Amino acid sequence: MLKNVFDWCKQHIVIFTIISVVFVVFFGFINIQILHMTSEPEFCHLCHPAQGFGPLAEVDSWEHSAHGDAGVSCLDCHGRPGVVGYMKAKIGGLRDTYMQLTISKEEKLEILSNPHEDLVPSWHCLYCHSDEGNKTVRETTKGPMKVVNMRMLDDVVNPDFRERKGLADIMTDDFVGGTHFDHTLHIEEFDLTCRDCHFGVVHNPATATDRMNFCLACHADAGDDAPQVADCGVCHEAQKAMNVGTGIGDLDIPSMMYGDAADMTCVDCHTGVTKGTYRASSSTCTDCHEDEAYNEIFEEWAAETNARIDKLKEMRVELEAALADADAAKRDTTEVWKTYSQALRNLKFVRNDGTNGVHNNEYAIAILETVKADFKKAFTQLDSVW
Repeated sequence: MLKNVFDWCKQHIVIFTIISVVFVVFFGFINIQILHMTSEPEFCHLCHPAQGFGPLAEVDSWEHSAHGDAGVSCLDCHGRPGVVGYMKAKIGGLRDTYMQLTISKEEKLEILSNPHEDLVPSWHCLYCHSDEGNKTVRETTKGPMKVVNMRMLDDVVNPDFRERKGLADIMTDDFVGGTHFDHTLHIEEFDLTCRDCHFGVVHNPATATDRMNFCLACHADAGDDAPQVADCGVCHEAQKAMNVGTGIGDLDIPSMMYGDAADMTCVDCHTGVTKGTYRASSSTCTDCHEDEAYNEIFEEWAAETNARIDKLKEMRVELEAALADADAAKRDTTEVWKTYSQALRNLKFVRNDGTNGVHNNEYAIAILETVKADFKKAFTQLDSVW
């Protein structure tokens, strides 16, 4: 039978060649689609199905993180840049699948609760968050960065990527995420890694209080050379700027609780600072305001700001995808990107304040209105370039 097949192939060499090429292309296409499907968070969710935070809830907690908002997916962090890094991650995924089927739930929880320190090394974070880090990794990565479009990571080229995502270069800028922070000093002088401070950046249920305690513990050991708990404004620049109420366009809306006239300081609201509780709550309003309605006002402000931010996040995702399509089609999107970047910068300003508009609700809402207007303007600009 094999001989008959070989004889037929020899007699119909052209047809055999066409069939072979079609088979190889089809087989390759199917495999690429399988790689795509098994690289999506929906696939990862099959083995990490829990809700909330912690072990087994990695996908759900990622969906509610800044990385999730920015479209950074699982293999963008858990696979090294380049084709070789991608394939190593996929091969490692086969091992994880085998373990999923063979180890107990208790063993799995133990592994997920104690991830290896190199699960996402610091240099990998710097690849996206630093221009020099990106350049170094791209120059030293063995093999091609990509063959086909598989994930966001392999297309990251800074400063363009970083700027279009509204990110600071953490190794040169000292205002990051709403806080004055010198990453270079902490990494090079104190030998800290990204995970030392950002242990709750995506998956872990670390709170702002946990992170603040970590900072203060180090700063207390450093003595007066490092800002201490009473030096609020030294680090919390975004929060101070929100209270001042100027700097965004022509808006001039100082907070009612800011300035000499109000005679208020940070600790008048953040009353639990000395006890290790740094965030104010609605209950602290009634320390000064006897009317219990102030509790409701606090919650209303936060809820209104959050609702607006959620809607703007949806607009941002849609707009960024439309911009990517326009760029791929070689349209001139220069002015659109300027409008988008301004809106993104202002949106991040409100989010970086971290109080959901409570520091200065009128100013926060006014800023979010400018963001909405700029997003709409960007959509209009996009229509004109097609």
